[in-house]
Amino acid sequence: MAVIEWDKFNDNFQYYDKGIIIEVIEIFVNEYDDRIRNLQENIDEMDFAKLAFNAHSFKSVIANYMAPKALELTRKLEDAANKKEADSIQQIFIDLKIISKELLVELKDYLQKL
Repeated sequence: MAVIEWDKFNDNFQYYDKGIIIEVIEIFVNEYDDRIRNLQENIDEMDFAKLAFNAHSFKSVIANYMAPKALELTRKLEDAANKKEADSIQQIFIDLKIISKELLVELKDYLQKL
């Protein structure tokens, strides 16, 4: 099952030039590893403020791609960080890494088809 809701994705990007769509996706692809690394560092350091900030930032990026599971996990991670719920953060992050990696693969496949 696809992570991206493609009908909604196409509706969201229907008025954008192909070059803009490529650029927006390439930014996500190029920043992905750093974003995941930063989140992991924030978790390892138990820096809840930075984790909440970086989760919020990642959520804002993911929102563009109509990937509701990934979006919900970033919301949960941000919320857990704001509440300093250390016990739940690691599992949410593990789930987020899995889903966001699937999102990354789908976006890379989409780029190849453009």
